[in-house]
Amino acid sequence: MDPRGLLLSIRLLLIWLLSIATGVVPEPATALDFSAERIVKNGASVVTAHVNAKDDRWRFEYTQPQQGASIMIVRMDKQHSWLILSKRRQYLEVPIVADHILTVTENMDGEVSRELVGDETLNGHPTELFEVTVAKQGATRQYYRWVTKAERFPMKTVSKQGKWSEEFRRVIFTEQSPFLFELPRRLDNANPSADTQQ
Repeated sequence: MDPRGLLLSIRLLLIWLLSIATGVVPEPATALDFSAERIVKNGASVVTAHVNAKDDRWRFEYTQPQQGASIMIVRMDKQHSWLILSKRRQYLEVPIVADHILTVTENMDGEVSRELVGDETLNGHPTELFEVTVAKQGATRQYYRWVTKAERFPMKTVSKQGKWSEEFRRVIFTEQSPFLFELPRRLDNANPSADTQQ
């Protein structure tokens, strides 16, 4: 092969490798199927839930009922959530609010900078620990964030002030059944005036 042809082949190979590298852009966990225990601490409040995630839908099974619900199913595709009141065998359909959104991308919302602190194994997963600065509503906040090396999944995020944290334990990256994210038919609508789903 002449030198020009070799140079062109090398360039094409580099472009191909670069396209693969840039194709591994961190995706939201909504593109990952997984299950985990999620613990969110906010001051004295601690909310623990078993989470199943599949694409743009999530299921939270709470240790202690939240808003009266023991289970919440969030369907971004339908733009609503179902709060399941298991003891009453009822459900409520509610709009999706910020607290319902499971955001587990490598980068944080409003992130302006990050610095690698080092490597650490967390909950059995090799992770990279970052110090992250986030700017929101004119204020900046700093966080520590542990991100898995393989999936680029944030296993743990802690505010530098220590007042807020989110941690995923016993994370299993495996396909989740679509039935987990459907409303069980045996439940009654807790709001009779609302349109019946299904």
